[in-house]
Amino acid sequence: MKASRLTVLARKRNGPEGLRREDPVGACWHRWLLIAAAIAYGLYISNDLGWLPLLAFGDPTWLTFGIIVLFVAASIYCGSMAFELARQHAVLQGLQNGQPSAGPSWVGDYLAERQALNGADSTALGDLLHERIKGRTELGWFSAGLQIKLGLLGTVIGFVIMLASIGNASDLQSQGLDRLIQNMGLGMRVSLYTTIVGLIGSMMIGIQMLVIDRAADRLFALIITMPDPGAR
Repeated sequence: MKASRLTVLARKRNGPEGLRREDPVGACWHRWLLIAAAIAYGLYISNDLGWLPLLAFGDPTWLTFGIIVLFVAASIYCGSMAFELARQHAVLQGLQNGQPSAGPSWVGDYLAERQALNGADSTALGDLLHERIKGRTELGWFSAGLQIKLGLLGTVIGFVIMLASIGNASDLQSQGLDRLIQNMGLGMRVSLYTTIVGLIGSMMIGIQMLVIDRAADRLFALIITMPDPGAR
């Protein structure tokens, strides 16, 4: 397992300084805020130009609106993860400076459990810590993939609407032709709107998750290489 290899490598080092080139405290949270601000500005411009209402409410299946709601919820979840990682990093920095944490924390729990092992192999403990830190990122990546799948579902639904309108066409004169073109346009609108929103939403969530994943990996490496309190 990846966590096992990282733990073993950390134990084999004579000193953890190679892994301790850490980011400033709160860097993950600040980077997420910059990304969120850029996304909010893009949404503002899109709304001002009329694109956002067109995409959100121009789809009669409401699938596009659902993807937008999912994107907003996933972004809030990413923000909560970024904030928690920044908080845990601040706790780690405080312990390094000899300041005890005010409450329970990942690093405090890990150090306490590692001390309880009395020098025994802590590889399994490192795996548990890795799961605790990185496990919550799986939901963010799942939401990014789900938005793409919903966009593809909308594409299929749009083509079904178009083909159904062609199959039901029995009169291609005057009003019948107009109705056929209108139904085909409806299907094309569903197909394109859901695909565009799904792809853009997935990319934006992916960017946020890359920042969070990097911060989570860095925090894990810093915790497992931290010496026991009082050890010098």
